[in-house]
Amino acid sequence: MQRCDVAVIGGGPAGAAAAILAARRGLSVAVFERGTPGRDKVCGEYVSAEALPLLQGLVPGLAAAAPAIDSAVWISARGRRAAFHLPHPARGISRLKLDAALWEAAGAAGAVLHSRTAVTAYRAAAPGAELDTGAGTYHARHIVLAAGRWWRLPGLAAAAPAPSAWVGVKARLAGLAPSSAVEMFVFRGGYCGLAPVENGWTNACCLIHREAAGALSDSGDFSAWITAAAAHPALAERLRPGRQATATVVTAPVMMGAHAAVRAGALLTGDAAGFVDPFTGDGLARALLSAQLAVRHLDRPEAYAAALRRAGGRSFRVGAALRWLMQAPPWLQEGALRGLARPRWAGPLVAATRWRTL
Repeated sequence: MQRCDVAVIGGGPAGAAAAILAARRGLSVAVFERGTPGRDKVCGEYVSAEALPLLQGLVPGLAAAAPAIDSAVWISARGRRAAFHLPHPARGISRLKLDAALWEAAGAAGAVLHSRTAVTAYRAAAPGAELDTGAGTYHARHIVLAAGRWWRLPGLAAAAPAPSAWVGVKARLAGLAPSSAVEMFVFRGGYCGLAPVENGWTNACCLIHREAAGALSDSGDFSAWITAAAAHPALAERLRPGRQATATVVTAPVMMGAHAAVRAGALLTGDAAGFVDPFTGDGLARALLSAQLAVRHLDRPEAYAAALRRAGGRSFRVGAALRWLMQAPPWLQEGALRGLARPRWAGPLVAATRWRTL
C-alpha cells in the first residue's frame, strides 16, 4: 500500500489548486484525475476579482496575460440594455488554458499526478482513508474531493441530485468584435453569456431550459442553434460575423445549490460542495478559494464546513431567487434589467453573489 499525506480526487481547478497549496506546505500529495487534464468543460471562463490574487500565487502571470473584463451588460430579447461597471476587473481564461496551467503547477510543486486514473473505492481508515485507484491502493491522512458536481465514489455517499430541466451549452467563437464586458443576452427560458478569453476568442456559454433548447444535437453549429433557440435579434446580430473556433460542449442536467462540505472525513471543494448559479460568475472563484480553505483546515473538517458556509454568504439564495427571471416574460425581464442599471441595485446584487474572503 502506498501512503501520502493528502489525496486529491479530481484534477480540475479546485483539485489542482489544493494540490499546489498542500505540496507547498511540505505535505506529500497524490492527485487522481479520471480524465485527461485540460479537457474542455461547459464554463463561463470568467475568473472574478476575488480569486485573482490566489491565482497569481498559484500560476504567476496567467491572469495578467488574460483579457480584462471591467463591466457587465444585460440585453433583453427586445433589445433593452442595462450596463454597470464591476467593482474590480475580472479576467477571461479558457478552461483549456486554466486547467492545464494549474495541473502543470501542481506537478512542479511536488504533487504526484495520476491522469486517466479513477478512484474506485473509498474506505475510512483513521486517520484518513484508503483509496483503491487505477494506480494501486493508497492510504492518505487527508482527502480533498474535487471531482465536480457529478462525483460518485463507492464507499462514500453522495447527495441525491435534485431533478433539473436546465442544460449548459458552450463554444468559443473567433472573429467577433472585441469587448471588455461580459455580455448577458437574456431570453425566456435562459441566457447566453459572452466573455473574452485568450487568442481573440469569445467564450459563449448558455444556461437554457430544456423546453427552450430544441434539439441539442443541432448545437454542433453553436451560433445557428442558439439563434433559433433564443429568438433574440441582438444576440443573432452579435454572433453573425463569428466563426466557431472550438467544438460545442454540452452538460445536462445542470443542478444548482449547496451540498455538504464534509463527507466521512473527506473535504469537498469546488462544484462538489455546491454549484452556484452560473450567471453569478463566481464558479471558478469558488473552486480556487474553497481549495485554499480546505488546505487551511485539513485537520479540522468541521471548521472547514463552517468557513465554507461563511465564505459562500448569500450567493446560493440570491442566485436561486434571481433564477426565475430566466423563465419570466420579456416585459418582466426588462423591468428587472432597469433595476440592474441602477448602481443602488447593481452593486448590492453583485456583492451578494460574491465569495466573501475571510
